[in-house]
Amino acid sequence: MKYKGFRMVEHERMIVFCGLDCTECPAFNATRENDTARLGELAKEWSSPEMSFEPQDLICDGCYGPRLFSWCNQCDIRSCAIEKSLKTCAECDMYPCEKLTKIWKGMGDSGVRQKANLDQLRGS
Repeated sequence: MKYKGFRMVEHERMIVFCGLDCTECPAFNATRENDTARLGELAKEWSSPEMSFEPQDLICDGCYGPRLFSWCNQCDIRSCAIEKSLKTCAECDMYPCEKLTKIWKGMGDSGVRQKANLDQLRGS
């Protein structure tokens, strides 16, 4: 699903459902710059014995875009927000839910920034 009304402005932050700022994501930036070499480097760096990636798996225009990082299609937070027609989870009556707090906890400093982004959008 493509988010209706989304418009990307150069150098503008792009806060998505979970609070992630896509403009800070190396895969998003490599996609935007059409840098296939960087996508290849990231695929190697992010692969593990449990999960391997090919450069094309990392092509991503952000959660609202037509092309998604392969893992995004399995994201419970993204699915939930789309089902509720939310631009971000900051709009949800159940914010912050267990799904969000669990993912933030596992993402270290990035999770702290994601929560801060959504708190700011929420006006908390």
